[in-house]
Amino acid sequence: MTHKSIELAEIKLAEGKTEQDLVTASVAFQENFLNGQDGFLSRHLVRRAEGIFLDIIHWESREKAGAVFERAQKSEAAGQYFSVMQFDAQSTDPGVEHCPILRSFSAA
Repeated sequence: MTHKSIELAEIKLAEGKTEQDLVTASVAFQENFLNGQDGFLSRHLVRRAEGIFLDIIHWESREKAGAVFERAQKSEAAGQYFSVMQFDAQSTDPGVEHCPILRSFSAA
């Protein structure tokens, strides 16, 4: 059985980048790359703390998310989005987690 999946990507701002830089790059990433990708359902960019954000992406499946990630490696819009993020080359933690959705609930 294939489960829908949520991708949780923690984002820390690169040195000299602002929240507005992140939001601007996020909008361009959405409009110029992510919209129309097979398996993409929805996305939320949220602030957790000063300089720390979470990109929450809903996918039809983990497999489709992986395929889109591979295409993102060649995308200029994705590259610009990633450029406002801080990456730790020495860390083994990619900062991205995929969680299968077992059950969804909505307001009654």
